[in-house]
Amino acid sequence: MTILDNLSPEDAIILTNAIALAIAKDKNADEINVLGNFIVGVGCLLLTVAAQKQFIATDVNPTGNSNNNSGDDIFVG
Repeated sequence: MTILDNLSPEDAIILTNAIALAIAKDKNADEINVLGNFIVGVGCLLLTVAAQKQFIATDVNPTGNSNNNSGDDIFVG
């Protein structure tokens, strides 16, 4: 994603604004709501994936051993 990584905060706002306006053009409020909610849903899932990857990267060292041996790990499933 080098094109997004190199944007200044101001440029990112301008790009986001332009994309939102282009998507919303010629759509009614219901269509815009559906698209907006879909995009927010995708964004939430991406943030969840990123958070889990960060957690795994910091919780497990390269040998695969846990960095904390407190025994209070929570397992789901």
